[in-house]
Amino acid sequence: MKNIFKLLTILFGIIIISSCSKNPIIGTWQYDGGLYNGREQKASPDFQMQRTYAENTFEAFLIEGSAEPELYNSGIFVIKNDTLLITSKFSSRPSQNTDVTIIYKYVIDQNRLTIKGVLPNGMIVEEYWKKVK
Repeated sequence: MKNIFKLLTILFGIIIISSCSKNPIIGTWQYDGGLYNGREQKASPDFQMQRTYAENTFEAFLIEGSAEPELYNSGIFVIKNDTLLITSKFSSRPSQNTDVTIIYKYVIDQNRLTIKGVLPNGMIVEEYWKKVK
């Protein structure tokens, strides 16, 4: 009986710890360049693009100088192992990607997020984001 109690206590502890572990993508990330069909693109010195990931939603803002940040994209996301599924629900510009789920492989190394995938138009992307919050 003691062993069963110990085993149940350990299992309960593991369940509590795993349910409380924080999703590493949650926070605010700033675009830091990328590769698009193998061509390098650097982050603009004139404006910043930031994505804020919450529990299962994201918002993307364009920040230019002292102007109010402009929401340009938002939606939902799901993480499954090393895969990030992003579905845009809003785009400030006409987009064929609204309500389309894009599958990315992602890696977080310290404060750097790398996402790699293929857009619906066939473009191969690899984007780099640095954590700012």
